[in-house]
Amino acid sequence: MNLLLALLLAAPAAASSSGGSGSTAGAQREYLRGTLLERRGAYAEALAAYEKALALDPESAFLAGEAADLALEVEDWARAEKWARRRLELAPTDGKSMMILARVFWSRGQEEEAIAAFEAALKLDGAAIDAIMALTELIAPKDPKRARALLERFLAANPDHAARVLHELAKLDAQESRYKSAIERLRRSISLDEAESDPVRLTLGQVYEISRDTEAAINEYRKVLSSIPDDYGLWAHIAELEAARGDEAAARAEFLRLKEKRPDDPVAAAWLASDAERAGDFRAAAGFLKDSAELKDDPTLHLRLGYYELQSGGVKEAMRILKEARARWPKDDRIAYYLALGHDDLGERAQAAALLREVLALKPDDRDARWQLATILEKMDKIAEAETEFRALIASKSDDAPALNYLGYALADRGLKLTEAESLIRGALAFEPGNAAYRDSLGWVLFKQGNFAPAVIELEAAARAIADDEALWDHLAHAYQAVGEIEPAWLAWRLAQTLGGAKAGERAEALQKGMSSEALGELWRRHLEAVQGGVKKTSGLCELKGRIAGHDVSRQALFTFRAPREVSFELLGPMFSTAWRARLDERGFSMDPFPVDGVDQARVEEAAQGAFAGIAAALSGEAFAPGPARMDKGWSRTSLMRPDWRIDLGEGLARSITPANNGVTVSLSDFLRARARQVPRLMETKGRFWQLAISCPEPKAEFQP
Repeated sequence: MNLLLALLLAAPAAASSSGGSGSTAGAQREYLRGTLLERRGAYAEALAAYEKALALDPESAFLAGEAADLALEVEDWARAEKWARRRLELAPTDGKSMMILARVFWSRGQEEEAIAAFEAALKLDGAAIDAIMALTELIAPKDPKRARALLERFLAANPDHAARVLHELAKLDAQESRYKSAIERLRRSISLDEAESDPVRLTLGQVYEISRDTEAAINEYRKVLSSIPDDYGLWAHIAELEAARGDEAAARAEFLRLKEKRPDDPVAAAWLASDAERAGDFRAAAGFLKDSAELKDDPTLHLRLGYYELQSGGVKEAMRILKEARARWPKDDRIAYYLALGHDDLGERAQAAALLREVLALKPDDRDARWQLATILEKMDKIAEAETEFRALIASKSDDAPALNYLGYALADRGLKLTEAESLIRGALAFEPGNAAYRDSLGWVLFKQGNFAPAVIELEAAARAIADDEALWDHLAHAYQAVGEIEPAWLAWRLAQTLGGAKAGERAEALQKGMSSEALGELWRRHLEAVQGGVKKTSGLCELKGRIAGHDVSRQALFTFRAPREVSFELLGPMFSTAWRARLDERGFSMDPFPVDGVDQARVEEAAQGAFAGIAAALSGEAFAPGPARMDKGWSRTSLMRPDWRIDLGEGLARSITPANNGVTVSLSDFLRARARQVPRLMETKGRFWQLAISCPEPKAEFQP
């Protein structure tokens, strides 16, 4: 009833003196009906009702204006202009009539006509604040000086509108990089009208932002956010500014609060996902991205989500996401490309190749897709098809060193077109002469051609630069064998074995037939010294675990070994102070009290000292030092016998080390590769009444030169 009353109170302005009471009443009814329809969003029916009201009362300037405004709302420019001009005819001295017509011109992109109409509106009503605001907004981009003059004259004549005018003048100042003046005007505007200050504070924040005062910008934005807490775009922008100024923790906290308020906020989801990605937590990154409101309609986000799932080990989930995206966006070459890479990772190379061909049908110049297709075809041993793709890459980019090398190596490895293969590889080296992988390729093609001595030179140079490539060491071993260098060949194959070479161990075994146990022992000593000796320092957060006199023991602390035989195990307290320590060095063994229920402290110390001594001896590398060595092969183990040590071997590495004087045996396993070196993550010891192990998931190691 209150709404109807308000509308009826407004309606008399729609009536004109020329119409009879019946037509006036009918116009009022149609106007009321149109207003109700407009409130419901039925704009077309509402406009028809206003026009019907005008038909009943054609002299009503008010109705003509209402019809023009609604026509503007629905972007019916012709009807908007018709009714705006009609209002101007009926009320030519009313500044509002000219304002409505000016808005029509503005909406239609007729800037000059709009400017003229706004100027006319100002002449009719010198205090028309909306007219001056609109006029200066139109003029400012092209003629800021004129806009400024208009605003200053208006301000002088209309001081009551100072807050809004100062805001506009400040925008002009900022446009001309006069930031200090802009800030002063904006602060005056806020002080004049605190109640309507939010738009002004937004502008003030923007001025601070572009003048690089990020902290001040954030402060202003927060004041706006306190009165408009559901402005999620501003909230996200504040968080982005925190990140931009280097306060990642503040940005993270801000985005997490935003996400709590609005769980599917796309900006928060994207930032938090990237943040988790930077931290290496791809599972969390995927979780954040799945919440984004934009995920369902954005193929790029599907690709990103697929990548996160793949990195977190969810290959099946990644493929499900990419296949779903492929079904929704079948023409998106990026989705097809990454789906192909997923198939390749799963060993489904035929599917990968088919998808990459589809990508190339859409984008023939996509070099990444052609490269992937070429390499997949080579892995499928479809060398003729792979060669076609590689040659297409080289034809379109003659300095494509990776393509030149890959094709040259693929041909050489199969013994095909060896002269041309050498030429391709030398072409790659001409563009990248320092590339050790290309020198490996050159050495291998020379070997395949029977040029063994030059092959050795190239492969040795490559091995000096790339110490942890099992294929390279396998190539070098073949070349050494070909020139009669049997011992270097054996050493190269054993190194390839420790790096994961599948057949390298078998080749070394075949090569050592006929060697004396002493000669073979010396080779093993040299090999172990190279891959397991020379540890200068190793440390990490580790766990000491085992049993002493039948009682369980467990403690996590920082383990450190320093050459030659120093071992410490430290539990850190507040401010990095040492809360507990056990240590073995040249001065002997010491340990803070370590209670074990039911076990005397002396026995605990004896066990710990025995374990530490054994581990220090194993890591010192003394077992691999120069001196007599003899191979001893029994039915259950193969050992390297030294005057002071017995070393049990397995898969090319020392798996346990025992001092000859009945000292503590140390079993080594779960090795971490550090270039060509191997560092044990797990070191197990066993004594008369105890067994203790130190496990270090992520040790950091330094080596002697």
